This record gives sequence, structure tokens and C-alpha cells, in this order.
Amino acid sequence: MSKQPKQNYVIAHLLVRGSITSWEAITAFRHTRLAHIIYELRNGGANIKTIDEIHHGGKHARYILVNRQTLLDALSPKNKKDICDLLKAANDPNFKQ
Repeated sequence: MSKQPKQNYVIAHLLVRGSITSWEAITAFRHTRLAHIIYELRNGGANIKTIDEIHHGGKHARYILVNRQTLLDALSPKNKKDICDLLKAANDPNFKQ
């Protein structure tokens, strides 16, 4: 499998886990522009909602995938194939293309 762009790991994470925070994107994938990815996905039709999680010292956003199919529909065919390859490599039994 070829090297994937960081945004593909973020999208795969959303498909598998259903949600992500900026801190998770930074620590897991070294991706610092999560809000931009979410913005682009929403513009493509992905149904992703934002909730504020309050914690000691402030709050942060958690992006929650409401509907998997809307996210898959928002991807280009090449992106969808690349993310499919990532999920197959991760052995995600719940992934259906």
C-alpha cells in the first residue's frame, strides 16, 4: 500500500470510530488542520455535527459523524479507493463500500 495523505487517516478514523477531536488528529496522525478537513467534507455533503466538550481549563470541539454514507458520498472515487485500502489494511469488519 502506498503512503496516504494525512487527511485520509482522519477520514478513516471518522468512519471507524464515529468521532474525532483536534487532539486525537494531532497525536494519532500529526494532522493539525482538522477543522479544514471537516469543512471540506461538510461542503461535499457529509453529515458531521460538532459538539463542545467542556473540560478543566476550557473546551474543545468533537466532530461526530452522523451518517457514514454521506461521508462516503462526499469522497472522490480515488479518495474512496485509498480509504478503502486503509480500512482493509486495518481489518475493519464493519466497513462496507
